[in-house]
Amino acid sequence: MMWVPYLAVVLIGALVALAELVSRYRDDPAGALFSVPAILYLAVNAGGAAAALWMVVQFGWTFGATGDSVAFTQVLVAGFGSGALFRSSLFNVTAGDQVIGVGPSAVLTVILSATDRAVDRGRARLRSKDVHDIMSGYPFERGSDALLQYSMAALQNFTPAESKVIEDRIASLRSGREATLPDQVKSYVLGLSLQALIGVKVLRQLVDSLRPVFAEAPPAEQVLLEILRINGKCELRKLQARSGLQLFEFSRVLDGLVAAGQVVLDEVSGEEVASLPETGR
Repeated sequence: MMWVPYLAVVLIGALVALAELVSRYRDDPAGALFSVPAILYLAVNAGGAAAALWMVVQFGWTFGATGDSVAFTQVLVAGFGSGALFRSSLFNVTAGDQVIGVGPSAVLTVILSATDRAVDRGRARLRSKDVHDIMSGYPFERGSDALLQYSMAALQNFTPAESKVIEDRIASLRSGREATLPDQVKSYVLGLSLQALIGVKVLRQLVDSLRPVFAEAPPAEQVLLEILRINGKCELRKLQARSGLQLFEFSRVLDGLVAAGQVVLDEVSGEEVASLPETGR
């Protein structure tokens, strides 16, 4: 049966494409796969594998195999090697600052890239809608670290490299060029970053679990004012320690209170202290 090797190689080519899509869209692999662009992506890869087998048979390539193992070897090489074969270039042509590959890759790469982008755009619409529903009203400054630590504790396969990426993202949102973004937008960005690692269902459950905690907690401004009301003048380092706020959030909240005239800053014995206006006179 001449069609059996082609059926096998088509299945292998589709599985290779399937693995590529799953690795790129880990937040919801099933959602990414059941779409028209994804099916086209699988079909193009499967067709490329079948074309590779046809070329292998036509040129009589045996790859060193003999006897009954020839057909088996040809199927494996065509199925797993078709991606490299059809994404390769016979030669390169330099046009200005660009290097253009001339060969099978000139066509296949364009098709695969277009379908991959289409899958990504479709997933982007769903991701943004899900994150908007999940993260709306969630406080970024007070809740970002708690959500990260909760996610790391909930998932056992959270790698140090993945957690480092999220930590750097949070740091960039707090002190990088994104620091001026509205707090709600920062929460959306954090949600999108975490969703790619833990999935939308886990993210929703973790956020729903943490939301009551921050709803019950008093605002950071109220915490600082209450500490100063009880203790009077307080050194900034002691005020931060008593408040439990991180340095960036503490500085942001304190600057806002000072600008509003609710807190006065003075220097006493080389230490900067904070106090309420009535006690600072």
